Amino acid sequence: MRDQLRPVLAAVLALVFPGLGHLILRRWGRALLWHLTIVGGGVALLTLYDVETSSGLATPVEAAEAAAAFPSEVTVPIALITVLSSIDAYIVGRADAVARERVDATAEAVRRRAASADDDGAAAGAPVAETVGEDGDPMRVECPNCGKETDAELDFCHWCTEPLPWNDAE
Repeated sequence: MRDQLRPVLAAVLALVFPGLGHLILRRWGRALLWHLTIVGGGVALLTLYDVETSSGLATPVEAAEAAAAFPSEVTVPIALITVLSSIDAYIVGRADAVARERVDATAEAVRRRAASADDDGAAAGAPVAETVGEDGDPMRVECPNCGKETDAELDFCHWCTEPLPWNDAE
């Protein structure tokens, strides 16, 4: 359930503050890129159209009036880029959730295969190679942290050195 709400939360936060939705997804580079694009684009458009901004602290009413005074040539592109950032945050969040579900399914399959191999090996009295594929090579699974392929028989990902969740019980 949490994985399904995370993309929606990221999209909403990307609408509220540029780059915040991507920060929630731990996509630091994308967050910085979207933030700089939106803020930089806003500053560039305000400079291009020579829009006066208030120099001091304003009350919320004065700030709302000043924002309403911005020409549509400034507000429409910034709103469009902000909506695109929000859509990107949602798409990235959904892709992360799908990848996480796929890794969880792979981990469950490895656990089941190991359990059935343990049962078969215990019955036959023979040693079991639980993470060896049909061709004799070690099974390859995706690391839930970095997404790169690693051997299922390892206790950690050899790319990012994070522990693999299916080896915690051993």
